[in-house]
Amino acid sequence: MNKSAPGVGRIAAMVIFALSCFGLLLFLWLAFGGPVPLKPKGYRFEVSFPEATTLAKEADVRISGVPVGKVKDIQPDKKTGRSDVTIQLDSQYAPIPSDSKAILRQKTLLGETYVELTPGDKHARPVRENGRLAASNVSPTVELDEILRTFDAPTRAAFQSWMQNQALAIGNHGQDLNNALGNLGPFADDTARIVDILNTQSGAVKQLVSNTGVVFQALSERGTQLRSLIQNSNKVFATTASRDKELKQIFVALPTFQHETQTTLDRVTRFANNANPLVTQLRPAARQLSPTLKDLGATAPDLEHLFRQLPALIDASKTGFPAAAQTLEEARPLLAQLDPFGRQVTPILDFIGLYKRELTAFFANTVASTQAKDPGSSLHYLRTVNPLNLENLAVYPRRLGTNRTNAYAKPGQFTHFMDGLLSYETRHCNRAVPLTITNQPPTAPPSTPVPVINPLVNTITPIISQQIQQLVPQSLIDSLNKFVLGQVTGNGGGAPRCVYQGDYNFSGEKTQYPHVKARGR
Repeated sequence: MNKSAPGVGRIAAMVIFALSCFGLLLFLWLAFGGPVPLKPKGYRFEVSFPEATTLAKEADVRISGVPVGKVKDIQPDKKTGRSDVTIQLDSQYAPIPSDSKAILRQKTLLGETYVELTPGDKHARPVRENGRLAASNVSPTVELDEILRTFDAPTRAAFQSWMQNQALAIGNHGQDLNNALGNLGPFADDTARIVDILNTQSGAVKQLVSNTGVVFQALSERGTQLRSLIQNSNKVFATTASRDKELKQIFVALPTFQHETQTTLDRVTRFANNANPLVTQLRPAARQLSPTLKDLGATAPDLEHLFRQLPALIDASKTGFPAAAQTLEEARPLLAQLDPFGRQVTPILDFIGLYKRELTAFFANTVASTQAKDPGSSLHYLRTVNPLNLENLAVYPRRLGTNRTNAYAKPGQFTHFMDGLLSYETRHCNRAVPLTITNQPPTAPPSTPVPVINPLVNTITPIISQQIQQLVPQSLIDSLNKFVLGQVTGNGGGAPRCVYQGDYNFSGEKTQYPHVKARGR
């Protein structure tokens, strides 16, 4: 007997073994729903069931078959005779809406009752912590024993006898019964599919039954012909029996035929395996081609007519093809001359194609501008608009800051019509603008030219200048100051915006204005 003290290794092994046993017991305790001391409580609420005899603590609480919580307590209510059940839900399912439904269900015929919850509207008022779900939201539960208690004594005895006889009848065929029940679903689906097909083709089924009746009626009315058929069949069988040697030769040759057939099938199988990748690649094209083939059915009459007329076309082609070949041969010099012309014209057409909207608007506005008609006569007149600005009233040595020009407007320029057209270049945008329009010629050359009504006023004699001043009334000068100069001085609004339209990107080049070049070979 060893009386020495245990070493450190043995003590450590015993401690580890004891901890592993404790961990295993704790796992089993938690797996079977045992409570854990000092564990924080989750979201709880109460539900009152009229009968909860088979419900136990730590029973499952499920939503759509998914466990979402546990039953924590069951207390009888002495006043109502119902059972108050305390339910704790997992945090991700709490809280539940106040219009949720609760019912007791059983997992199996042997029991294992659990609480089934049906969530209500997510916008409904939630049940508060430790609150109570309304009794009207609890559905009554029908237990299996309640169904059996509805039978009288003879019926229960007969049911018991039936169950015992069923057990004797099944005997050792339980697995067969399980297999039959397992295949019952696919069988029912196939049967339903067959019935649906027969239902959709009810007319054809009725016609089949009717034709079968007609056939049997015809056979009954033509007994002589049926008897002759049977007699002739006997003669055929007798003839076949008399030629047993030929039949023997057939059966002797049959193995060779089967061998050759097997060889052929093997070759066909190899061909199918080799062709399978190609067929797989052709399936998308076949799916896209299927609508085309269906639509081709509408052109079948025209194609039939074409094929019927092809013989005459073939006869004519005997002389037409040589003539066409000669025409194409003689057209080669012409095509050679068209190639340089096409290289020059194609870039032009490509550039014009950028201005499809502008060309459409040009032709449409041309028609609209020529449709104005004098009401008093049949004459048409042309609508025109003349710009009125400072540069129409005088000559300036440099472009004014209000000047906006664009000799090379890019495609889509008129989409900026409401917020201001884009400019070809903007170097002059910050230049000064005259503050006043006057009909007085300047007495000395100013640093900034003063606009006048007529540029010749700066060069004509004072006498002519005075005459021009008398021809231009002061009211016209005031209107010009208001409606022309007021647009740029702030009285009538600001000057148009000055935004550079950007460079062209055409024919692989980025330039300020488009460069259209001949296309190379």
